[in-house]
Amino acid sequence: MLEWVNEFISRNLVTLIKILGFPGLTFILVFIIFVVWYQRKYLARLMLRMGPVHAGKVLGWLQLIADALKLIAKEIIVPRESMGKIFLLSAITLPVIPAAAIALIPFAKNYMILPVKGFTLPLFLAIMTLYPIFIVLMGWSANNKFTIIGAFRSIYLDIAGEIPMILSAIGVMLWAGSYDLQEIIEAQKSIWFVVPQFLGFIVFLVSYLAMIEKVPFDIPEAESELVFGYRTEYTGAVFLDTMLGDYVNLLAWALLMNTLYFGGYLGPSITGDPIIDGSIWTLVKLIIIITLTFTVIISYARLRIDQAVRLGWNYLIPLGILNIVLTIFIKYILLGG
Repeated sequence: MLEWVNEFISRNLVTLIKILGFPGLTFILVFIIFVVWYQRKYLARLMLRMGPVHAGKVLGWLQLIADALKLIAKEIIVPRESMGKIFLLSAITLPVIPAAAIALIPFAKNYMILPVKGFTLPLFLAIMTLYPIFIVLMGWSANNKFTIIGAFRSIYLDIAGEIPMILSAIGVMLWAGSYDLQEIIEAQKSIWFVVPQFLGFIVFLVSYLAMIEKVPFDIPEAESELVFGYRTEYTGAVFLDTMLGDYVNLLAWALLMNTLYFGGYLGPSITGDPIIDGSIWTLVKLIIIITLTFTVIISYARLRIDQAVRLGWNYLIPLGILNIVLTIFIKYILLGG
């Protein structure tokens, strides 16, 4: 038995390091800690407040850890009328979906957790389509009117955002001539796709804001209407896990945006090591995208669910189809492929 374990580790050591280290579990957890802290401090500054200042002195960097410990210490309450196993399992599984999708993202040339070639972009989108299903299970299994309304709002919002996002991704695939995420990045050596695919980028950006369910698209939670939406009945460590899923979802979509439109890991050499350089540029661009996201969050008020659905179906989907038509016309007719 021990020999088999040693042989497995020796054959898969690099992959195990990626899964447990960078860009795997350790990176995801550390980055989420940073992003939550950064969100609090950045939004506070924009609102002329201080943000967290007590735990961790001026920067307040220990506040998130203090909050996490507080939630872990709280009692996990399962509502008496809920579907207990589904109620817990759907919440616990929630962060796994976007984390699995992140495994397909190249952080440097030939450096990703799952070295899969071919249809990695369609596979990424297919994995991420599972995320709303677990949200529905969370809301439905809680057997609470607020959680059910929040869950179905999430489905309406995700469908209205997911279809135009897929259409904008098709435009990128057509322009790059590939379904593979690394080949799409390599095709941006001369120019980032945010320039030739600007219309598709705008569609993707708005859809991205809907998919991460932050203001102005935080409609499934809507504290003033639904208590806390599909999360209402969750407490303690399970509630913390649902929030973890929220930020892993944000990380996955932000990484995809960087990959499709901002050249992914491409950038000037800094250290001379392609893996280190690629990882540095990926993280720099990721932080810029996160900052843009938080700036939008603080700048706009929440939409109603009918406004968000109308935006997706009446505007984003037609613009996504128009982008595909323009891409085919420019790439394959004017430029000859």
